[in-house]
Amino acid sequence: MKKQITAALIAASMGMGATAFAQQQPGNTPGQPGSAPGQPSAPQTAPAAPAADFRDDDLEKFAEVQKPLQEIRTDYSERLQSTQQPDEAAQLQQEATDKMMEVIEDSGLEVATYNQIAVALQSNPELQAKVKSMMN
Repeated sequence: MKKQITAALIAASMGMGATAFAQQQPGNTPGQPGSAPGQPSAPQTAPAAPAADFRDDDLEKFAEVQKPLQEIRTDYSERLQSTQQPDEAAQLQQEATDKMMEVIEDSGLEVATYNQIAVALQSNPELQAKVKSMMN
């Protein structure tokens, strides 16, 4: 169950912008009504962690993995859009999730921590600014 939630959160990030914290408008959430077909679904709710719980080291790792994760998102989004086969789409989504998890883990950041930061960024402008400054 925990692995499924982790995979869902990472897969959901395939629909996020390059900064991984661009706020999405209702109806534009991947896998939700109004979103592009073939995009991964995001869980309806996820626990948010306060910004104070994140070490600067973890935030820096989060910022550092955004470029390689965006490259994976772009590659697999294009591939997903070009397939009409549900089985192939599911396989591509799993491959993308696996690659993203590997990038995150190789950075020294735990996937759970990555997901907590990504969720917290959705509603915390101060944290968004901090991570954005680390990305520059």
